[in-house]
Amino acid sequence: MIDDDFDFDQPVTRIPQNSGSQQKLGNQILKIAAQYLQTMGSASHAQLVAELRQLAAQDAYFDVLADQIEFESDAPIANDALNLLYFWKLASEKESGMANFALPALIEQDYFQHEMLSAVDALQIGGNLPLHRQVIEQCFKMYAQECYAGCVTVLYGQIEGILTEALAERGYLQLNQSKYIDVYKIVPGLKGHEVKSLWHKVKIASDITPYFLELQALKMDNSSTVTATRHNIVHGSDVEHFTRARSFILFIWLFAVISFISTVKK
Repeated sequence: MIDDDFDFDQPVTRIPQNSGSQQKLGNQILKIAAQYLQTMGSASHAQLVAELRQLAAQDAYFDVLADQIEFESDAPIANDALNLLYFWKLASEKESGMANFALPALIEQDYFQHEMLSAVDALQIGGNLPLHRQVIEQCFKMYAQECYAGCVTVLYGQIEGILTEALAERGYLQLNQSKYIDVYKIVPGLKGHEVKSLWHKVKIASDITPYFLELQALKMDNSSTVTATRHNIVHGSDVEHFTRARSFILFIWLFAVISFISTVKK
């Protein structure tokens, strides 16, 4: 049973948006990726979509990304797809043999790891930042060594841990003994305003900026296996998703979260 989902449609107590957010990292990446989608050649576009469709046999979430990139729509493209496009653009610029480039190999490239660690270094989350950096560097090594059980589990933990610390550093969460409290009472229905799950924290983050709800990976629906299986994976009852495909998705998701956190002012 999944006990960390949440209905994002419930009303919330809103707080003023950060209209003066820093226009760097996350914002720049979305802009660059959106522009790239409009100008990328048909061969590169077709190759990326084909790779995503092929990987969907291993993890259904790749079809979510492929749908976003393949089909034109009046709706804005999902932010996780834009982050993926940003790295596909970098690969197109860096790789000499792009026709034979396999998408999952992206995580092992120096330019991906540099971008990830630069985003981590830009965070403002207190004294644990160097430790988070070390953990993510270890995840790169586990990915290269095909130790996907460790990689998947640790990446899930980093996603929630970094988001938690960022919200606490900015005053939206307050530690009360061993529990975090929703300071602004943004999430309705919490006993004692006690925040217990990733989805509560995402609800708070999305009230600061809607970016986090525009990450398809955070939506609880039948297509998003990233969210639908998280609880069972980290608590040990799901052992089917310790894969290269899931690890790849979580690296993209982690980057999408941390690169944007720096745009949210304290």
